[in-house]
Amino acid sequence: MREVETVSSCCRIALLGFGTVGSAVARRLTAPDSGVSPHVLLTHIFDRRAVEKRAAAPGGGSLTWTSSVDEVLESDVDVIVEAIGGVEPAADWIRAALLAGKSVVTANKQVVARQGASLLKLAARQGRQLRFEAAVGGAMPIVRAIGEGLAGDRITRLVAILNGTTNAVLSRMEATGCTLDAALRDARDRGYAEADPSADLGGEDARAKLAILCALAFGLRVDPSQIAVRSSAAITAVDFARARQHGATIRQIAHAEYDRAASALSAWVAPVEVALTSIFAQTQGAQNAVLIRGTYSGEIGIFGAGAGGDATAVAVLGDIAAIARDRAAIVPPPVQTSDFRILTSNFELPTSVFAEAS
Repeated sequence: MREVETVSSCCRIALLGFGTVGSAVARRLTAPDSGVSPHVLLTHIFDRRAVEKRAAAPGGGSLTWTSSVDEVLESDVDVIVEAIGGVEPAADWIRAALLAGKSVVTANKQVVARQGASLLKLAARQGRQLRFEAAVGGAMPIVRAIGEGLAGDRITRLVAILNGTTNAVLSRMEATGCTLDAALRDARDRGYAEADPSADLGGEDARAKLAILCALAFGLRVDPSQIAVRSSAAITAVDFARARQHGATIRQIAHAEYDRAASALSAWVAPVEVALTSIFAQTQGAQNAVLIRGTYSGEIGIFGAGAGGDATAVAVLGDIAAIARDRAAIVPPPVQTSDFRILTSNFELPTSVFAEAS
């Protein structure tokens, strides 16, 4: 553990969950050459299997390990990092942390997509922060780019690859001609896929992330269930051969376009053909990519690692650093509306839709 000159000035961190993301965050926070501020100090780790995981964890005896969430909530930590996944009990624990006077960093796209608006309002009322860069895009800083960097623009469209697991599978199929099952085994071996990849291939993961981006970009409160999805699980080598005849390949694309004059949103997630000259065709492995169309800025692209513990930890640590720099900052909750209509997509999309993204 790093030596800290003035303990009282430290920003104390607790982790909820010591899985892929939590363990990666812990490694970075306890490494002497991690580049993380010396005024950020990991003090507590919660895990249901705390006793058995403690033996293989960094930090030695200087960390408090517990299988009691209440022990963390009652501690003197300043920031709680939620890394357990799932909607419940994660949402209840985030709410309890805010009520206990802690700021929260989460990588939980399902909680943010479904309950983010109410949790952000609670954070503002409590004078604390809720940050969630890691919930969308891994190390790709899309949340901050839209929420802060492009706050002066009027965004009209988002086109993105938001699921690193599915992109790793599809790009492997494209490169080798293998079956989806073989590509999925390779993704698991590389640490990009969970034992059950159905939410990734089926589009549920990407549409939760797209719902978050719709809130940030358009000010719309979109339930993920309102976003149409088509699964990538049935894609075969024949589909890739057909796409090549069109000068294209196949990627799982998340698409959202908002017509403010008509208050109409088109939003969907599906495997579609993309031009070989596009940024999406060039997005390989577990990488993510997004193209943002703004009324005044034109088209802006962001590209980066979208899956894996280390990539997600980058985003988590960025949020921790932002809170540590100004723990008293109050982030106003976003203004969102539910007064819009969703347009139905038929997924009969030509390659030329994405050909401009070259």
